[in-house]
Amino acid sequence: MSFEIIKKIFFTKMNDAVSLKTLLHKFIRETGLERKVHEMSVPSYWREAVGEKIAEISEVKYFENGQMFIEVQAAVWRSELIMRREEIRKAINERCGEEMVREIIIR
Repeated sequence: MSFEIIKKIFFTKMNDAVSLKTLLHKFIRETGLERKVHEMSVPSYWREAVGEKIAEISEVKYFENGQMFIEVQAAVWRSELIMRREEIRKAINERCGEEMVREIIIR
């Protein structure tokens, strides 16, 4: 990362009061890290999309190349999640603000 990018983000308007949150968002966007941040957040979005009860009986094993791998021990819950996976996928992508999850694989 070049000093020019950092300089551009942090030192463009010295007299303007800017929150640290705003600066960090701008830094992440300017350096191209925004997609990577979303990728790292996808497993936590699972809990939001399915709720606490289902999150307790399921586990995100990993997320890679648009595929989210979920492990569920109980066959009944596995069947339920298989039926709802498209709805869950859309909810996670909505939370990401872009199409991050192409497929949810439940085992």
